[in-house]
Amino acid sequence: MITKHELTSLVLGFDRLPGQINELSKSAFENVYGSQAAAQEKNIIYFFLSSKPVPRLNGQSRILYIGQTKTSFKTRYFRHANLHATSKANKLKFDMIIKNYGPIEIAFCDYRKFGDTLLGAEGQFLWWYFQNHGEYPPINYTQTKVRTDVVNA
Repeated sequence: MITKHELTSLVLGFDRLPGQINELSKSAFENVYGSQAAAQEKNIIYFFLSSKPVPRLNGQSRILYIGQTKTSFKTRYFRHANLHATSKANKLKFDMIIKNYGPIEIAFCDYRKFGDTLLGAEGQFLWWYFQNHGEYPPINYTQTKVRTDVVNA
């Protein structure tokens, strides 16, 4: 059985896309978002992770964002590399993260171990995060209605 208590160790053990976003530039985002691995990975739950933990309402976490995609990660994000580096809000957000919490990396896993659907699996991770920290990850706007405490894997 997997519970909220395993969230951090699970995520830190997931595969990673190569490279890190270590500066606020289009090329830094493109290098990660456009990798061969990013083009191959589909039907995944993915996690933006900071190098250092970010304080939360309860505790701290390296998880900045939890998302899902049925297409490849590259298809989902590569076209947004410039926007993430240069738009007023994203530039401010990602600059603060990199300056205060270090480079960002992307971890991912196949969703099927954690839910029957991509949205269900994403919701499961969001719920575990919420249970641990009393709030959603700092750059997530997505909330969840999933309230399952345990997953049998």
